[in-house]
Formats: sequence, C-alpha cells, structure tokens
Amino acid sequence: MRRDFHHVRAITPGDLRSIMRMVDTAWRVHIRVPPVELGAKIKVMPGFLAEDQTGLRGFIVMEPQRPHVALIIAAGLRDSWSVRPYLDLLLPEIEEAVQLEGLPAVAHIGNVAWLVDDLQRRGFEIREWIVAFERHGSDAPPAVPRPALIRSAHYSDMPELLALDGLAFNHIWRKSAGNFNEALARADSFAVAELDGQIVGYEWFERYHKHAHLTRLAVHPAYQGRGIGAQLLHTAITDALASGANMITLNTQENNYRSRALYERFGFVFSQQRMPVLWKELG
Repeated sequence: MRRDFHHVRAITPGDLRSIMRMVDTAWRVHIRVPPVELGAKIKVMPGFLAEDQTGLRGFIVMEPQRPHVALIIAAGLRDSWSVRPYLDLLLPEIEEAVQLEGLPAVAHIGNVAWLVDDLQRRGFEIREWIVAFERHGSDAPPAVPRPALIRSAHYSDMPELLALDGLAFNHIWRKSAGNFNEALARADSFAVAELDGQIVGYEWFERYHKHAHLTRLAVHPAYQGRGIGAQLLHTAITDALASGANMITLNTQENNYRSRALYERFGFVFSQQRMPVLWKELG
C-alpha cells in the first residue's frame, strides 16, 4: 500500500540485513531480546516496516504470547523520521495483525520515552511497573540451607523447564523454547534445582565484562517457601563473582514484595529505575 510516499508491508527474511543495520546505527531503537535472537525472530514473528525510495524508514516486530497478548519486541525508525507518522503508519498494521492472530491485546514493556509517550496517546495504559535491583562488590552471599540438589541444566531438561516456567510466571513473562535454547547455549550460568528427582527451580545469568545480569530465577509454585529460591540465588551470585563480575543486576515486578525481600536479604538494592508495562485492549 502507498501512504504519503511510504510503502508499508510485512517484514520478510530478506529485510533482516537492513533492519539489523538500523538497530546498530539509529538512536531511536528498542529491542527486548539480544540482537542475535532478534535476527532469528524476525524470520518467524509477525512484523511490519515502512520504506521509501531511499530504503527502510522504520519497523515494528511483535511476538504472540498466546492466548492473551502480542508483545512488541522490537521497534525502530530512521533518525530523520518523526515518531508520530511512524506510529500512524505501522501501529494500525500491528493491531490488525494481532487481531488476525486471535489475540485480544497488544503490549509493550520498556521506558524509552520516545515510544512510551506516543503509545499512551494511542490508548496504551500502564498495567504494572518493573523495577531494577543492583548488587555491587565481591562480598560473598549469606549462607543458606541446601534443600535441593543444584546442577547444570541440560538440553534434555527442556520439557520440564518449559512446564515449570508456565506455572511460575504470568503469560507475558513466560519464556519460549527458543529462549531456553538460546540460554542453554549462551548463558554464563544455567543451573536447576532438583528435589526427589524433579526439577523444582532454575536460574540463569549472562555476564557482560564485569556486569552479570540475572535473567531468570524461578521456583515451582508447589515448592515455594522451602528455601529453594534462596539456594538458587546463592548459586547465581557465587558463580557470577567467581566469573569476575563485580556488579549483578536483576528485574522484578514492583509489587512482588516477597521476591524483593529475598533480593534485599542478599545485598541487592533498588536502583530507582522503573519501566512500565503498557497494555492496549483491542476492540
């Protein structure tokens, strides 16, 4: 279709190079996944781009989180383009595609002002807040009981990990099989907790030089309150320090007071960083 000399169309695998170039060079870019994973998702996830005679102007990629919502996982636009016409062109296409997928809502997680402000003007509302915690220095974590066996995760654990993840998290926070495959291949530490031969929890973190980020910490709901989360957190911190990290970060929901208390017990402090979960129900 043609709109004001801009051509809007669905993203194809052939667009990957130009999209990744924009991710690397444009200043208004938001991605919720590592660039290497974004490349794989662009090939299979619904998305749209706008282009003109000189090439790519902007793009949006979404990831269906069935059966509840589609999550915007990547968005970007050329430095010379304004946000308002960018969203005027691409957001209706995304919303229509979400409805065709049979999903009732579209969501965005992040605090980039250039995107958040204009999404709110288009009917997105803040549903909850995500807060960041930090732990600095090389002090060992406090000693904890060891109710479970902690071991490295293996690819053969995938079915149990996916099932546990589905029980431990709300749909918008669940990880896909692709996420787990990527983590098993690339995470600096990926450990599971076993009790009576069953996986009852897991953690993984990724390290960037001296900075480690605890991407995931999960305990099966039926086994919470037994100290397994503390044992996994102890493992993650110990492994991160042994790998050379002197700062560890993590994110959690602002109203998850139980988890926040655990993190503070292990030396994490609220960094004063918050990001909204924006949500729009579609007619």
